Amino acid sequence: MRSAVSALAAGDADALVSAGSTGALVALSRHLVGMLPEIRRPAIMKSLGGADGRQFRMLDLGANIGSPPGQLHQFALLGTAAATVSPDPGNGVGSDGIPVPSVGLLNIGSEVRKGPATVREAARLLKSDNRLRYAGFVEPHRLFDAATDVVVADGFPGNIALKAAEGAAQMARYVLGRELSGNSPGMTLGRAMLRGRLRRIRDAYNPQSYNGASLLGIAGVVVKSHGGADRQGFENAVRQAMDAFDTGLVARLAAGI
Repeated sequence: MRSAVSALAAGDADALVSAGSTGALVALSRHLVGMLPEIRRPAIMKSLGGADGRQFRMLDLGANIGSPPGQLHQFALLGTAAATVSPDPGNGVGSDGIPVPSVGLLNIGSEVRKGPATVREAARLLKSDNRLRYAGFVEPHRLFDAATDVVVADGFPGNIALKAAEGAAQMARYVLGRELSGNSPGMTLGRAMLRGRLRRIRDAYNPQSYNGASLLGIAGVVVKSHGGADRQGFENAVRQAMDAFDTGLVARLAAGI
């Protein structure tokens, strides 16, 4: 891992993908590649699929624990910059950008007085920053409604929310497979008639389909792959790193901050 990060720092590589230890990757990237100006801590961000096919970005997913309000505010700026339309010399604008991304804070309730003081103070900072389109708190059970383009959280609850969602997806895949595993003529015919729909449902609940999380704030393209990623999952992480480099993600983040 150190050799790979050193190659990125020296300019011998354009991007880095690692399925190794998250803590080691964060530490090595900070030490060897360095941080963008004004950024205190990196954040892990992943794009996730929400309702009706809408995508949203969530950060931090485990790089930091116990983030103060100012850090959550900075995560919101990073997430907004990552989601914003960016110039692309080849195509005019980035294909996946959003003109004015909305930002929500992960919290235990939607009311303004809910949650710990840290989150409530972060909400005040986000609301008062005219660079952000703050949309309020996002409750965990509404996370995949994709009501906001960016969801901000401390790394501890963010990582728990992500892993709980992955576990629920695995359970859904298991239940679906069990219910459709019969060999009766009716079941066989039903599977044949619904093959395309069943494949889309299976893929939607497959964590490998959205493997790869960007380490934002580092002065280079760094993507963290899940340690248990299969061939498809690692391919998706590599493609994410390529897209981040092609669309100038690091420069976009620097400009956004």
